Amino acid sequence: MTRPPLSPAPPALAALVALVGHRPAQRAAALLLALLALFAPLHARAEPQISARAIPTEAEVGEPFTVEVKALVERGAGMPSDPELRVPPELSILSGPSIGTQMQTQIVNGAVSTQLGISASWQIVADKPGRYTIPAPTISWNGRRLPARPIQIRIVPEGSRPRRPSNPFLLPGGPLHGLPWPFGGPGGRTLDDLLDDELEAAPDETPELAMPREPDPVVFLRAIPDKTAAVVGEQVTVSFYLYFRENAEMTEPRAAPAADFVRHALLEDPRHVRPVHTRVGGHLYNARLIDKLALFPLKAGELHTGRMQARITGRRIGSRVLRESNDVVIRVTEPPLAGRPSGYVLGDVGRFTLKATVQPRRIDQGGSVAVTVQVEGTGNLPQSLRVPERTGLEWLDPEKRESIEPRGGEIGGSRSFGYVVRIEESGTVDLGKIELPYWDPAQKRYVVEGVELGSVEVTPVAPPFASGSPAGARDAAARAEPFAAMPGLRASLGAYSPPATLPLDGAPFWCLLAAPPLLVTLFGAGDRLVRRARERRAAGEASPARLAAVAQREAEEAAAQGDLKATAAAIERAVHRAIESATGLRSRGVLLEALSGELEQRGVPGALSARAHEVLAACEAIRFEPAGRPGDGAAAALVEQGRAVMTELARWKAT
Repeated sequence: MTRPPLSPAPPALAALVALVGHRPAQRAAALLLALLALFAPLHARAEPQISARAIPTEAEVGEPFTVEVKALVERGAGMPSDPELRVPPELSILSGPSIGTQMQTQIVNGAVSTQLGISASWQIVADKPGRYTIPAPTISWNGRRLPARPIQIRIVPEGSRPRRPSNPFLLPGGPLHGLPWPFGGPGGRTLDDLLDDELEAAPDETPELAMPREPDPVVFLRAIPDKTAAVVGEQVTVSFYLYFRENAEMTEPRAAPAADFVRHALLEDPRHVRPVHTRVGGHLYNARLIDKLALFPLKAGELHTGRMQARITGRRIGSRVLRESNDVVIRVTEPPLAGRPSGYVLGDVGRFTLKATVQPRRIDQGGSVAVTVQVEGTGNLPQSLRVPERTGLEWLDPEKRESIEPRGGEIGGSRSFGYVVRIEESGTVDLGKIELPYWDPAQKRYVVEGVELGSVEVTPVAPPFASGSPAGARDAAARAEPFAAMPGLRASLGAYSPPATLPLDGAPFWCLLAAPPLLVTLFGAGDRLVRRARERRAAGEASPARLAAVAQREAEEAAAQGDLKATAAAIERAVHRAIESATGLRSRGVLLEALSGELEQRGVPGALSARAHEVLAACEAIRFEPAGRPGDGAAAALVEQGRAVMTELARWKAT
């Protein structure tokens, strides 16, 4: 009966076995190996480096800003995933997360260290001014959720910050009203002159931009897709045009969010695009391309690009009038299941070719070769490749490099994958073939592109014990016959002579053996204590009670300056936060008339509920009344009323 082969022992256990059965010098070397094996997981368990920030740190009401989080880990420690962000009720997430990969390489004392990870960003907008603390974004790593630091953002009233012109049509000297049409045409004729004569001498028109009806008689935005149906990963090109009949100034453009797409910009500088002329509802319009996006859908379904927005200033429409484009809906499906090749990854759509290089072609057994595979073409370049798996070959994680840019209206370029392949066999080793199945939308069929890697000549290496030295011969004989070195049978009686005691025998040996796991346990416990302390500190900074205290201090500062409206706004925030801390109720979402009933349902005494309602009603009334005169005492009285309600709520919570 044949026995199954035994699984190899772990490195630490093998070192301990060697420690027990070898001579003192070998025993010390084995002990050192065991210590290294036990300490190695400390480095492997290094947690990700997480950072978060707001860009910019100050924004206006209604002005989008970006929250970005990055997480980097050492190569081989497991990739972070699933970024998550929660915002206060006064903030809204417009789009996101937009997730990408990160790689960072450092050289320290001649050693190369590579970190891999992800980055994620969200577009956020606020509906009222103030200072806000965004709770720490989190990521998932090795079955745990790890936080970054909370983010501070200051929101100021709309229009309070100086603005720089962002209009690609704005020329030196002010808005374009009255300038020659089209922005410097011959004869000094203005747009109004041309509109008067349009029926007699119309310029060349672009019929593909014509519309049967006009959304606005003066100026409007329009989004035009090149297709309304696509498969997951297929490029959809959306062009955004500004239609106008008079000179206008466009400011504060906001791109369409396109949250369910990977987006690439196709238009580098709209200032170099000249307007064309077309008919809309029987009238002559100018149409100028202001943005062009290549969108790659991430999932199936009816996906919305969202609306592009801008502020338009013109003689007929007024100042900073909001204009929005139409929302484009793309019907996205998966490529057909019929004929789908094995290994196809959803989203690999386009036209691609493969090239590969292998260096060197001759190595010693146990050595490594570098395999570089380059994917070139247009479309949604693949994020990974399937490598040939076989016994004796070990493929390490690849290092990616890419060069992606617009190519004649399409997104294309190259992405290379650099692998290190360790070969344990000897002789002529065939590395196999790498295949890339993808969907070609032009031909409406699957294509399998492949590249042969060829073979590598591997020179066998003799094992260390197979040498011509007497010591090598003795080691080889000992491995062949483990009992050959045992002493022979005793032929006569004699006194027993115990063997000499070695320095590591007895208690010192067991202390050294127990020290590494004890140190690992202590380090792990200390790490957990530090992490919990940081989590408690972060939670305390964003707690409702702390935010209520901060708002109370802001109210006292505003009262000292005699600003009644600012005092009322701060007291209102403080009371709402105090209610949330005491009852868990987010009272900002409750109508003021229903607040007393909601509080009484949670056990708050009726008198205390009435006083809280009275303070909030007073704050709301002040917002619609003229500001109080400095020194009239109204602000100080309001601060005292708010402090009394907060104190009673805290006492009620403690009971």
